[in-house]
Amino acid sequence: MKILKNINKNFFDDLKILLDSRSQFNFDNIDNQVNEIIEEVKLYGDSALCKYSEIFDGVKINSEDLLIDKNVRNSYKKNIDFNHLKSFERSIENVTHFHEKQIPKNYEINKNNLKIGSYWKPIESVGLYVPGGQASYPSSLIMNAVPARVAGVKRLVVVSPPKKEGLNPYILALLDILNVEEAYQVGGAHSIAALAYGTKSILPVNKIFGPGNAFVASAKKQVFGKVGIDLIAGPSEIVIVADKDNNSDWVASDLMAQAEHDINSQSILITDSLDFAKNVLESVDKLIINLTKKDTIKKSLTRYGIIIILDDILKSSEIINFIAPEHLHLQNKSKDEIFKQVNNVGTTFLGEYTSEAFGDYIVGTNHILPTSGSSKYSSGLGILDFMKRSSYVELNEISSSDLENDVSIMADIENLDAHKLSVKIRQKGKK
Repeated sequence: MKILKNINKNFFDDLKILLDSRSQFNFDNIDNQVNEIIEEVKLYGDSALCKYSEIFDGVKINSEDLLIDKNVRNSYKKNIDFNHLKSFERSIENVTHFHEKQIPKNYEINKNNLKIGSYWKPIESVGLYVPGGQASYPSSLIMNAVPARVAGVKRLVVVSPPKKEGLNPYILALLDILNVEEAYQVGGAHSIAALAYGTKSILPVNKIFGPGNAFVASAKKQVFGKVGIDLIAGPSEIVIVADKDNNSDWVASDLMAQAEHDINSQSILITDSLDFAKNVLESVDKLIINLTKKDTIKKSLTRYGIIIILDDILKSSEIINFIAPEHLHLQNKSKDEIFKQVNNVGTTFLGEYTSEAFGDYIVGTNHILPTSGSSKYSSGLGILDFMKRSSYVELNEISSSDLENDVSIMADIENLDAHKLSVKIRQKGKK
């Protein structure tokens, strides 16, 4: 892990260079290929989906196999531990409760014979992409499907790449628990094209959600406009603030928990003690030995891991707002004071017992969060992402007459005669 000190003259310049070195996705080499895939799906539909499933997933399927049939969906019952399934059910309960609090309110204003209002409606249909490769995460299906259900979305469509050994049984189980009727074994850029433009087997949706590889991200970027998309999420990241009184083993485990996601993940430690930082590095060396993804962790920490040494731990908030991390874990004793000054973050975890993994799985907050500094202008996934707001206006003869002259003046300034006519004509032709 690279060490930076805030007392250095070029500290923020050096930090920016390190942050910028970790790009989200390099689309330059794949955008054209993805565009060809999208165009082929638009032209040939199901046959293109089957073709690319064989090319990219090594699985030969027919159009009749795209929709996951009942026998496959029920196969999970022989392949899971139902006691383990209770943990996922508890997660669904907590995520549901948390997101129910986000349901927005409609409102109406009545003033001087003018009625205006705003109301929310769910998006009618959404597609949920569930990765099926190394990152096959049932928890991500929960984080997408639950707020969609709470928002009132009627049609949920799940797509996930086919696998020779079969689909993840816990994902199949969750399809039942979450009442997802449409689930297709198709993935990659071709599945995004199908969700956007439709095929004989898959009707198009209004908005697409869910993480994926660079091909999926490129496809989402290219179909945006035809459909809505959630966000283009980059590799995962965390900033941890800890001082000499914290447990170095605990902090090391939190750094590694984020690093094991991907070699491009980023784990950053902010502390006011160089000795403590050295202890954390020693803890990493000690604890990493028995971890299954130790090679990924090592590469991630070596490439993108950063340790920031401050002369005053209370200066953390300025650096946190500069980084705008996906996850923030404040473990130090002055955590509450720092937390008050933090503006740019996906989710904050407060206290040394609040491991970020609780947010990934069970407490109820959504783990789909803005990355690569995008928390400066965006939020984590929530109810509003699955809804749309409309407004309405109702005038009568009195309110129309009261506002008619103002509209006429503004229309004249903007040289829009028909606008002016549409309000004047009603005054001339009053009943």
